[in-house]
Amino acid sequence: MIEEMKVNEQLIIDIQGIIEELLDKMGIVAAAEYKEDAIVQEVERIPRPLLFDIDCANPGILIGRAGQTLDSLQYLLRTMISHMLDEEIPPIVVDVSGYKQRRYKYLKDLAVRAASQVVESGEPLTLEPMSAYERRIIHTALNDDERVITESTGFEDSRKVVIKPAK
Repeated sequence: MIEEMKVNEQLIIDIQGIIEELLDKMGIVAAAEYKEDAIVQEVERIPRPLLFDIDCANPGILIGRAGQTLDSLQYLLRTMISHMLDEEIPPIVVDVSGYKQRRYKYLKDLAVRAASQVVESGEPLTLEPMSAYERRIIHTALNDDERVITESTGFEDSRKVVIKPAK
């Protein structure tokens, strides 16, 4: 596993340039900004991901339905950047107008509310289908709550988190 990498300013500038160049080629007027202290995931990773937030007039076009376009854009950018830069780089997270940050907070709150409902009712609760990234946020948010257990069920785009009372 890669140890904590020292992030240099030139790497940040290079990645921002690649993001903005891709957006320009897509015909989208936008600016990418490095966010050092943004939180979009519960688990600290080593090396810590570099988060870039894209600011544009129409964020919905880059976010897409349930964040699917944003996930694809992030995958594409990670692949491009890893091929274009000759150095080992930390993971890259791409956000649009703070969407992932807001979604992260919403999912954490949803997990806590759902766990309380499950404990109160004694009945399992199935959440709406979510991406692997979003399911991980729910699982991690409730990992230390001994009152409930979580599991993922379903297949592909229909995978959901089920929250059950602990026995």
